[in-house]
Amino acid sequence: MKVLIYGGGAREHALAWKIKQSSLLEKLYLCKPNDGFAELGELIEAPDFEELAKISLEKGIDLLVVGPEDPLINGIVDEFKKAGISAIGPDKKWAALEGSKSFAKEFMLKNKIPTGKYEVITDKKDIYNALEKFTIPVVLKADGLAAGKGVFIANSRLEAEATLYEYLEGKFNEASKKVLVEEFLEGQELSLICLWDGKTLLPFIPARDYKKLKEDNKGPNTGGMGSYCPVSLNLNEYQEVEKYVKKLEEALKKEHAYFTGVIYSGLMMTKDGIKILEYNMRLGDPETQPLLMHLESDLLEVFRKAKDQKLDEVELKWKKGQSFCVVIAAQGYPENPKKGGEIKNIEQIIENHDAQVFFAGVKKEEGKLVANGGRVLSICQTGVFAQKYIYDAVSELDYSDKTYRKDIGEVSLSKEVCRKNEGCCDNCGI
Repeated sequence: MKVLIYGGGAREHALAWKIKQSSLLEKLYLCKPNDGFAELGELIEAPDFEELAKISLEKGIDLLVVGPEDPLINGIVDEFKKAGISAIGPDKKWAALEGSKSFAKEFMLKNKIPTGKYEVITDKKDIYNALEKFTIPVVLKADGLAAGKGVFIANSRLEAEATLYEYLEGKFNEASKKVLVEEFLEGQELSLICLWDGKTLLPFIPARDYKKLKEDNKGPNTGGMGSYCPVSLNLNEYQEVEKYVKKLEEALKKEHAYFTGVIYSGLMMTKDGIKILEYNMRLGDPETQPLLMHLESDLLEVFRKAKDQKLDEVELKWKKGQSFCVVIAAQGYPENPKKGGEIKNIEQIIENHDAQVFFAGVKKEEGKLVANGGRVLSICQTGVFAQKYIYDAVSELDYSDKTYRKDIGEVSLSKEVCRKNEGCCDNCGI
């Protein structure tokens, strides 16, 4: 197969890295990669999606794999469909499950998928009445895309009012001209990524993402500071997840969602059971990095099965232990990340620690690799002892402007098992 990957973050680097390992791959093409992984495939440039589809057709590309959300919402898959090229990603209609949080909420309510109470407001004069219906803390969300920064938890009525004014005044441009006020849900968050082929929903193992900038979930929201998989769940929690997957599959069939792609469910494991926080219609970043590190199956073979509506024939295989990803960001992220700092000794990190580095906000200047964004790179490890050693690799990274969370994956340690001293549970590696 000839494959085109669209996007230039660590997620897309991980996709290219994994697909390059497939025996099915004839040639890999890349559109908009960063300088850290551009050499993994042949570059394609085009002024718009229509021209990109035309070039792809001329080159005999069989499959488009879309990483980021913006091109999906703006119709890249629709153009490739017109050209007769298959894609891993929804058309514009179903990308709206991510592009509009109110559309996603309507989908959940219509299909009796459990979610938090919410109110939609578009006018500042409605702020007072909307907030009267909720207790503090309250969650405020820009309806549209805001690069992972459009969610705010207000811990006082005054803070909620001020934030809603900012949003409705256009803090995130058109994305926040409509705002959702939601009840604050308590519990453990879970990232559940599934592949959908139009008739079968295939779940990956559950992962956990760390959205806040600092340890103990403090600081501002980010695009994600790290992730690990699988998440240790008890039997009841696993059964709840399985029940939810069946419910979502039924809803997609009922709504005639005929596309091939990814549905990422942000779940909250509350005392009242699973509730859905949001949908993303693509692979998560940073969850993709540890998931693909941990996946033993041929990803391109899985994508081909999805393209042919044969996901019911797929049984995903995973490595032992767990997989961890620590995101290295630039100082000042997310508001004002420092650019230009040189990143050194990547090869030593990979060699010395059996780790993998996926590049995000980087570029090459005069033969040097330098930071060029907020989230700069991801350092990942998988295996039985991965959690124990990943921070050795992180600390050795020679990049003076680095900032990162030091608590990725700590909750995965099974203290009960370790106290019993019954040996390794294949989860924590201790």
